[in-house]
Amino acid sequence: MLRTNRENLYTTILPSMKKNILLLLSVLLISFACQQNKETANDDSSWADTVSTKQIDAEKTQSSDTKFDINSIELAENFDGSFPYFKLPDGYMFTDPNKYHGKGEIKDVDMEYFYNHGIYFPMEGKSFKGQIRVDDEKFPDKKFSTLEVQKGFDQLIAGVGGQKINNGEPVKSGEKDRLKGIDPNAYVNGYLHSCNNYDNVHTYVIRTTDKAVFVQYNVGSEQANITVLEYQANEKDMSITPAVEDKKP
Repeated sequence: MLRTNRENLYTTILPSMKKNILLLLSVLLISFACQQNKETANDDSSWADTVSTKQIDAEKTQSSDTKFDINSIELAENFDGSFPYFKLPDGYMFTDPNKYHGKGEIKDVDMEYFYNHGIYFPMEGKSFKGQIRVDDEKFPDKKFSTLEVQKGFDQLIAGVGGQKINNGEPVKSGEKDRLKGIDPNAYVNGYLHSCNNYDNVHTYVIRTTDKAVFVQYNVGSEQANITVLEYQANEKDMSITPAVEDKKP
């Protein structure tokens, strides 16, 4: 009798337990595999996101680093005069940069960063840098007018055949960081004089057959920082002094 019961136990209960154990093991294996796939998918997603971010950053850098094409500016037929070319209307005067005296500073070789629809580009050449202020001594009741200065340049430069390439647009996102990367001393060296607070910057280009004149000012509430830069091709470069032969006594 006892032997019969044992046989019944082996033939009925044990196979059922084996099935349950196998089923449990299968569930555990499937669960483990799903978890591994999920982690792998997450890893793949992170990698894909990193690649996408790098691609986007590369595209931003490429679009921001677009060089200015001087040939896109039409030739001005009736532009002439003596550097720095512009005479202010009554009530205004040029002063040295960040000063209330002087008549502006001229350098034969200089640099300035100009705006082209919110994107920086550097130009080298002969520069005039200064500030436009109200002439308080001659016109004590005169008030600085941003609109008067802007309209004056707009009309004058358009009249001589120049073109405006930045109409108060601030620099685009990422441009400040890009500039710090390529020229960290630009501000210290005075190469951002006419975009002092990065906003309300107006930039013009006047191109002739033998030169290009860039005009840029940044307007504040009581003054404007201005740069006039003349670029000419075939500039003379620095050279080595020829060796002098020793004269024998």
